[in-house]
Amino acid sequence: MTDLEIAWAAQENATRQIIGDTLKKTGPQINSFLALSGVIEGLASRTNDFTGPTRENLALGTAELDFDIKLSDWVTGAVVLHFDNGSGAIFPTGNSPVFTGIPGTGVDRFTLDRTHILVGDLMQFPIAARFGVETLHFGTSTGVARLDTLSIGTPLTTEVFENRQTAGGLEFAWPTPPLQPLPAPVVVPKVNPLVVAPAVQQIARWLGYAPPPQRPFRPLPVRPPLEPAPFYGSVVAYRGSDSILPNRTKIDDYNATLGFRTNGHCGVPYEQLTSSFVCPWTVDFHVDYDTSVFESRFLHNGYLPFLSQIGRVPGVAASVKSSLGPFAVVGEVNAALRSATFLDGAGIPRHMIPMTWQFSLAYQFDWNPWVTEIGAQGDFISIGYSGSKDMAGVTLLQAGIPTRIGFVPQNRLFLTAGEWVTDGLKVAVEYSANWDYSTNVGGTGKLAHGAFGLLQLNF
Repeated sequence: MTDLEIAWAAQENATRQIIGDTLKKTGPQINSFLALSGVIEGLASRTNDFTGPTRENLALGTAELDFDIKLSDWVTGAVVLHFDNGSGAIFPTGNSPVFTGIPGTGVDRFTLDRTHILVGDLMQFPIAARFGVETLHFGTSTGVARLDTLSIGTPLTTEVFENRQTAGGLEFAWPTPPLQPLPAPVVVPKVNPLVVAPAVQQIARWLGYAPPPQRPFRPLPVRPPLEPAPFYGSVVAYRGSDSILPNRTKIDDYNATLGFRTNGHCGVPYEQLTSSFVCPWTVDFHVDYDTSVFESRFLHNGYLPFLSQIGRVPGVAASVKSSLGPFAVVGEVNAALRSATFLDGAGIPRHMIPMTWQFSLAYQFDWNPWVTEIGAQGDFISIGYSGSKDMAGVTLLQAGIPTRIGFVPQNRLFLTAGEWVTDGLKVAVEYSANWDYSTNVGGTGKLAHGAFGLLQLNF
């Protein structure tokens, strides 16, 4: 009887797995044109800043719905909805203290975060047209922090210069890849979690849990993507704010980028690279230009009272992303091209050239040569260090009281460790340190610490 019960349970579980595998083939498809995905993040933190006491907090880090639209290979688009509690400085509502000056709560709502229309297929033709509300190309930021960095916190490069606008223009990729047969499917080894998931399974067994029989895991063959064109770039136009150039009537701000990407495997078959610390390798380098860096969210809000004096200040960014075997490396420098000159709220002449930089290094455990993105599965660790220059802040008089505004730390450090416990579920912990500018340039000279825990669900 025991043998029959075990066989029956195994057969029933196998049937469920077959049905589940069949449904998985549809993926996130809602219909033939529309796919749904998203993310939910829970964040626990214990932090202190340069002036206040240590604070503990539980927060909803992100709640996002992504709708991907594909009418054909030549016409695609996306709509991203983002949860906002209405208490932020960008778009406060209701009883938000930013909105009313009275402590309270904002109005919970989903807002349009990003959207775009893309007409063209860069794998078949070198030029495509794009329009949407998106983060402009400037450094490594794409507007999706969880995809840009493995750290829970934000590097100073993104915090200072991320610029989201309604923009339209052209993209290009050259030379167009030649028509060729699709690569043959390959069986990719699975990257296994090594810490949290095994520990939970062991504790469950100690508590008497006996998992039902499972079919042996057999990875399905997957078809590698075609190699994209090595040279790429874009030129887009957008209408900047009236705070910088009052009474403007023209669309006269521009953003441009030019990049180069390549990869290799040292001429060795992937099966022989399992212990390599260099191969396979990838490199992606690009340079970006923007006519007005003070259109970024941080600089625009932080220096809003002085933007009419500052005017349009162009900037440039250079960044490189590379993977070397189980390692991922990111380097970036963003800076204004000329000095911003103005009188602050205390009548002090200011001359500043905003600049930020960052360097990060990540390592993937249980790595294999077919891993295309470090930190997207299994266990990983990363270290990120970023810095700023001329960002100690300025003085603003609020009700006659001098207030320091428009500042970020001089240096910021992240130490992060994470694990994808199951497909789509990540846990991570992080230590952060922020060093303020010295007192002789307007800072406090203090060091602030932080500890963070993250639970992220991707679907």
